[in-house]
Formats: sequence, C-alpha cells, structure tokens
Amino acid sequence: MYFRLTWVIWASLAALTTESMANDKRKGILHASPTKCVALNQGRTCYADVVFDISAPEAGDYCLRESESKRILQCWANTDSFSYTLNFGSVESVSYELIAKAQRDVLAVTTIEVNWVHKVRTKKRRWRLF
Repeated sequence: MYFRLTWVIWASLAALTTESMANDKRKGILHASPTKCVALNQGRTCYADVVFDISAPEAGDYCLRESESKRILQCWANTDSFSYTLNFGSVESVSYELIAKAQRDVLAVTTIEVNWVHKVRTKKRRWRLF
C-alpha cells in the first residue's frame, strides 16, 4: 500500500514537472519589450518602438502577426531565433502571435498594453442666471 501511494505521488510530480517545463518553453518563445505603452490622456494614440525577441524551439518557418486582424507583420525562413522592431501606435491594447508558417499553429502570444496618465472626465456644467 505504501509503495503504491509513493509511486502515485512520484508519477504526479513528474507529470506536473513536465507540464511546467512545457509552459516555461512556451513563455520564453516570444518576448516583447516594452510590454506597456503610456499615453498622456485617455483616448490618445500611444507610440512606442517595440522590439520582439523570438526564440523558437527548433529551426523552421515562422511569422509574427496581429491577433485581431490576423495581419502578418514579418516572416522568417529556416531559423530559430530572430528579432523584429515594430513602430507601435494604437489607442488600445494589441495582442501579437507567433505562428508556424506551415501549420498556422499559434506558438506564443504577447500583448502590448496601452495605459494613460489622465482619464477623461466630463465636467458638470452648472448654469446660473444671476
């Protein structure tokens, strides 16, 4: 009984470790810097030069694209590590995906968050006649 319990615990720890390592590999594939863009006022376009560093698990054909519009920004052939500089300009946060060109599988996703310093406030107008 004790042997079976020990074996079950070791097997579950091994499975968790393997899953954790797979998640760590996926996290390290696509890295953007900076991940946040700050505009002065809410609703204003935020501009930044974002550098994407990509470390794919193996050499192959990869593309970087926007998540929403599926617009491809850049593709690379027969390589496993590369970088791309994007002139970012947006009013809202945008997600980017790294895909394998042949299978169109999404390998990694990163988001550039747009924040602002001041929120737009509507002022109450009080009218006085006298």
